[in-house]
Amino acid sequence: MDPRGTVDRLVVGLTIVVLAGGCTAGASRTPVPAPTTPPTVPSVSVASPTPGPTPSIVETDDIAYESANPVLVPGVLDVYAPAKAGPWPVVVMLHGGPPMDRGEYREYASRVADLGFVVFVPTWGAGNGEPDHDGLLAAQAQAACATAFAQAHAAEYGGDPRTTIVFGHSAGANMGALVAFRRPEPTPGCLGGTTLGAIDALVTWEGDWLAYDPRFIWDRLLAADPRVFDGYTPWSYLDEHRDLRVVMLVSEDPGIPERQVSDPPAAGSWLAERDPSGDLFRRLKADGALVDGSVDVADLQQLLYSTLKAQGNPVSLDVMPDSSHEYISGGGWKVFLAAFGKAAQG
Repeated sequence: MDPRGTVDRLVVGLTIVVLAGGCTAGASRTPVPAPTTPPTVPSVSVASPTPGPTPSIVETDDIAYESANPVLVPGVLDVYAPAKAGPWPVVVMLHGGPPMDRGEYREYASRVADLGFVVFVPTWGAGNGEPDHDGLLAAQAQAACATAFAQAHAAEYGGDPRTTIVFGHSAGANMGALVAFRRPEPTPGCLGGTTLGAIDALVTWEGDWLAYDPRFIWDRLLAADPRVFDGYTPWSYLDEHRDLRVVMLVSEDPGIPERQVSDPPAAGSWLAERDPSGDLFRRLKADGALVDGSVDVADLQQLLYSTLKAQGNPVSLDVMPDSSHEYISGGGWKVFLAAFGKAAQG
């Protein structure tokens, strides 16, 4: 599916960085509020109002999934599980970059769990400062650790890790794609073990940011160290798992500006820094993305979709109506929730 013309703008939830330490533990089991459709929220938040309680989902909070890590944020996660006995497929839900955090995904996780999934929502890799290549690799390893922990402990919550789905939003979509395609080793001290198990499907909500960054820090970081590109995007690893099922989601109106592209790209431009071989430019041009001299969210999602489809991955690309990068509303919920059913299909 090609959503160009439906989606106008691109968004980024970037800045995954390092330098926070420690780890907290402990668990409490409490009812999860019933989901409601969130209103439009400020541009940096995905939070929604607190609805009333329901007995259909059980939430367990503040579970440590790795021992104290001096480089990354504390490895803690929440679990949302159906109250009915499983076994249920497992979802690891990776939040976007700061200021987003796992608490803002409570409604998303609750709604997915209510469909019959055990959902693990970890805090991962976000801190203060700017990322570097080594920090990005550490963040990948932490996201892999959270996934390994979910697989190792799924049965405690009625889950069946033989169906494992990784979901990511914004920066979390980048990390999810790297976990699924690159398969990094979990962090040392991962309480789920040292081996990442099989991943059946990847669900992304507007990740893989080739173009946009509201602060343009990535342009500067890439110019200083081109390895940052491979540390943050999955492009170099896409052909390593050609059987992986991928369900891509894009919002009807992300509300983020496009970026201009010259033909050929100017030396030192944002695209030249990301694409020294010219391969991405050629693929964007073949997709028709450069007809208007700019690149937006639809162009980038279409590029990823066409790349995966060409190499044989089972892949779909769906538009969430009434939604932006920061929230889901109206008809967007139907598309969002259906993505997990599609991902779980064997």
